[in-house]
Amino acid sequence: GILTGWFTPTEAGMAAAAYILLVLIPALNPRHIRHLPGDFIYTGLLYSLPLAAVAGASAFGWMLAYLRGPDTVAEYISYYGGTDPRTIMLLLVILFVILGDFIDAIPAIIIFMPIINKLTQVGNINPVHMGVVIITTLVFGLITPPYGLSLLIASKFIGVPFYRAMFRSLPLYVVFFITIAFTVLFPDVVLWLPKQLLPQSVGCFPNPSGAGWICPK
Repeated sequence: GILTGWFTPTEAGMAAAAYILLVLIPALNPRHIRHLPGDFIYTGLLYSLPLAAVAGASAFGWMLAYLRGPDTVAEYISYYGGTDPRTIMLLLVILFVILGDFIDAIPAIIIFMPIINKLTQVGNINPVHMGVVIITTLVFGLITPPYGLSLLIASKFIGVPFYRAMFRSLPLYVVFFITIAFTVLFPDVVLWLPKQLLPQSVGCFPNPSGAGWICPK
């Protein structure tokens, strides 16, 4: 369903749960039906902590927007980064690594999108390249404390304390930092696939003198 575009990841989870409840359990293990109330209670307890983390992150994001944090951040990045695209993106990476520790990805994007667009224009950065860098950085926040939603859920599923899961994830932190640095320093590699599949998305236009596309550098 996700690959075909029929479901979002959230809807796919709901469809899978409905399929298990309505088809698999009655057909393969009908005796388990009497245990479903206990399963629902366990699920509620399991997800109460992640939902509390999401609520806290949303409140922090609202406070940050109310105090005009994005405007202050934009001034600092513009002052220290100037018009150099790599410096601007590295400063944004530092910003979103910190933000990702406290705010969910979607609120962070909504709150800071105006300054992202502004700095993209100032540094003459390809918007697709900037988007890949920002999203990759925000995904890193899903496994870093104190928010670390994905790591929190995974540790609960396997019954491992969160602090132990965090220490076991340290090699992943190194991999993420290398990946983020790679996306910042090598835009041509990042944009290669979009240029092959959707050239218009990265600013390419048809070659007026023949076949192929002309793409900005």
